Amino acid sequence: MLTSSGPLSAIHRLDDATSRGLWNWTLRRQGLADDTRFDSVESIAHASLGLHAARLPSPFATVAARSADGDVAASLFAPPTRERVMTVRCMRKTLHTLPLELASAAHAATRHYRERDALRAVANRQERLVDVEAAVDELTVLLGAQGPLPHRGIEERLAGHGIGTVRARLALKLAWERGDIAYLNVSDAWNRELRTFALTGHAYPGANLGRERQGATTRLVEAYFDRYGPASLADAVWWSALSRRAVTDALGRSDRAVVAVTTGWSGQPQYMFADRLEEFLAEDEAGRHSGVNLLAHEDVALKAYFESRGRYLGGLSAGRAFNRIGEVLPTILYDGHVVGTWSWDPAERRVATRLVGGASTPELRGSVRARANRLTRVLRLGWTSGRGGRAAAIPGQPQPRP
Repeated sequence: MLTSSGPLSAIHRLDDATSRGLWNWTLRRQGLADDTRFDSVESIAHASLGLHAARLPSPFATVAARSADGDVAASLFAPPTRERVMTVRCMRKTLHTLPLELASAAHAATRHYRERDALRAVANRQERLVDVEAAVDELTVLLGAQGPLPHRGIEERLAGHGIGTVRARLALKLAWERGDIAYLNVSDAWNRELRTFALTGHAYPGANLGRERQGATTRLVEAYFDRYGPASLADAVWWSALSRRAVTDALGRSDRAVVAVTTGWSGQPQYMFADRLEEFLAEDEAGRHSGVNLLAHEDVALKAYFESRGRYLGGLSAGRAFNRIGEVLPTILYDGHVVGTWSWDPAERRVATRLVGGASTPELRGSVRARANRLTRVLRLGWTSGRGGRAAAIPGQPQPRP
């Protein structure tokens, strides 16, 4: 079994320049360089191990940062894309949008602590579990007959069967955490949500949310170290909210050789797959730079780390990149380091940037301005000023009925 001290196939000590090159190479593999951007949402969600979706704008901006064409981000609302990626509550009990296979792994690996919370809520509201389970059965019949419904519509219809609001909400939460029902946002604007729920089997017939926990955990942890390695065990525990034992056991079950590296940003051992390190070491100098990137609020590239945040903060204080509740701000990276933040100005419908003092040069300001202008054009494609947002059809699914 892998532990923090071994056994490992090798331990490598990377100097500062090689460490920075490896971090930039990791970003490039996620589409965060001009010559590595992707042409589909699914490819981006696969390479980034999901789009952080706790905040409405994040998935759209995450895709915009990693795609060459603004139409890719706009395709988030297209029916074919919605059939291939799924938003689930998983790591750290937050929403992530993932390709179906990875969504099933993320769900099954984290279901135990989310379902535990749902069952605790039942007890805290002094409801009998058997009654809530019966409400789940009614909910299943309802969504099977009616198709996707907003939660208010579900509560109103269950009330007609003698199920009160409290029990209906507990049933909805329990069914969602178990994977029996799926979350669907049918808005076609990144700044509005039209939340509905549907039977998972109807909305995503290709998703297997019932896979067994150990295999799913191995798949998820392997995918994490494949995308984000080198990372420390503390990084992986923080990102996944799995136990350290679960992470080390899963990594130890992998068929791929694991190496440890020490870097310029952390004195703690960090782990990655040996084949990825060999791939990086064969890369030329051009493959060790990522240029200017404007990342989304809570972007997955930065949310993947906790202990080793020094790789992108450098000498900056955390307050330059995080808000008071620990969310990573929309940041501007230059070759992997935070050099500023950006925000959306709804009145002007444009991106506003703010560079960190001392980090700016005329060349950098020009590159940031060009990226901000491009992001402005892309964000305008999916923004609406309408309070209610706009609803998009979901092919292959029955639509909500009044």
